[in-house]
Amino acid sequence: MNRFILFTIFLIFISCNKQSKESKANTDQHQAKEDSTPARPIKKYDPISINSKFVSKLSKKELASIFTRRKQNQLGISNTIYQAYSYKDKSGEYYLVLTDHMKTINEEKDTIYDNIYAVNASNINNQLKKRSTIKDKIDNDWETSIGFWNQYSEISDFDNDGLVDIILVYGATGQDLYTDGRIKILVYHTKKRVSIKHQNSAIEDGRITKININFYGLPSPIQEAVKEKIRLMTQNKHAFFAKDWEKEMKLKATRIE
Repeated sequence: MNRFILFTIFLIFISCNKQSKESKANTDQHQAKEDSTPARPIKKYDPISINSKFVSKLSKKELASIFTRRKQNQLGISNTIYQAYSYKDKSGEYYLVLTDHMKTINEEKDTIYDNIYAVNASNINNQLKKRSTIKDKIDNDWETSIGFWNQYSEISDFDNDGLVDIILVYGATGQDLYTDGRIKILVYHTKKRVSIKHQNSAIEDGRITKININFYGLPSPIQEAVKEKIRLMTQNKHAFFAKDWEKEMKLKATRIE
């Protein structure tokens, strides 16, 4: 009788172990299948997320009326303006202007952009004054295109202090598209500009994130908004961060790899 019970327990153990291995194999296969799904392309003309209480996106007619060739020259704009936003808070009225330069269209009919330029300008009595700029270009040795990633950018008053904050994201694709591209996150809060620079890589050891120490001095709602955008970039396979990046940021790390 005891032998029968032991034999039965042994069969149950073998059966459960087999089912566990099969379940793990199926899970691994499912994950591998998910991982093989390509990232969706970043859409150049997606609008930036805005708080309509403070911000509005300019129409093409408004763009042409406000940003004449003379005013573009004053603001250092030589590329084509493809989007602009106006915003107003208790400190004044401002514009955020996004531009880029189309280099060529390749054999696959992908549009290649070789540089970007953005300007934030104040508007005082219809006189525009440059406050800050963003200028970057591709590394011709290994990068293929560069552009603003509007789906991860946002203009809002995150900390409810009556002043508009800006999170602006742009990225460059590499030879393997997003897998080996780079990303830059810029945060504008009051008169501060804080950056997070990230290099993607198919190899985990090659992923490097550099965080300006001043990021951790920003109000917590802004920090959390940035982290949520990093999570979305990772989910959408536009970014590949170190596995413990959230834990490292809680420890106020300035370099994660």
